Amino acid sequence: MKMSRGKRNVLFAGVLSCAMLFGIGNTMAYFTENSVQTNVFTTGDLDIGLKEPDWNPNENDGKNMYPGYTVYKNPTVKNITSDKNGDEPCYVRMSVDILNSQGTPITDDQALNLIYKTIYFDKTFTGGYDKKEGKATGLIQDRIPGYNLAQLAAYPMVNPLWTKDTARSTASKLVFNYMGAKGDGILNIGEESTLFTNIAIPTDWNQTQMQKVGNYQLKVTAQAIQSKGFATQSEAYRMLDEEIKGGTLQEINRGSEN
Repeated sequence: MKMSRGKRNVLFAGVLSCAMLFGIGNTMAYFTENSVQTNVFTTGDLDIGLKEPDWNPNENDGKNMYPGYTVYKNPTVKNITSDKNGDEPCYVRMSVDILNSQGTPITDDQALNLIYKTIYFDKTFTGGYDKKEGKATGLIQDRIPGYNLAQLAAYPMVNPLWTKDTARSTASKLVFNYMGAKGDGILNIGEESTLFTNIAIPTDWNQTQMQKVGNYQLKVTAQAIQSKGFATQSEAYRMLDEEIKGGTLQEINRGSEN
């Protein structure tokens, strides 16, 4: 696949991670860094950002979690490319790595299946990439007594605008491709999308289930490649995989985003 000079292959990866730790009694502690570290790999001018504005550990978000506790956590990707060189639409995918406290992928199927049941998307959530203090009328942060499994079953794990990439996903690494409302997978300049909105611990979990979950981390990564020059989204992602595998992209440390 040949592309225009200076824009042959473009990749951006934003990474944010959090750790959920099991504590004494029926409590859990959920910790993360204060900022989102974004690493940019590029040979062109495409630019994406990854934020979760409604997650703030300094305000005790997610700390001392227990059955029934719900917190807003909204990893959101945005095409923040400048329009000085014209339109720069892109394809975007996000991966969620489920790791233990040492950063190793979790292999216990029972633990993984429980962790899946803590991640939800509520379409009523009003937060966004640049908007803090989003609210929801479905899954409400800090609601007492919280939500049981039957109530949570009404919500998908992720935004329906994203589809699971079954070819690239594993039990401990879930990969989702952005498809958008039109189904073409295009994220234009200024557009954004949130993968999920809540972490919720079901009220009907018991001590055994809490212990099985144990200590774990969720690492969310966003990657994008320009859509121009590719006939299909799948073709673009194959090129993206080749660039990652070959290690041919320049890394630029953009620092932290809050």
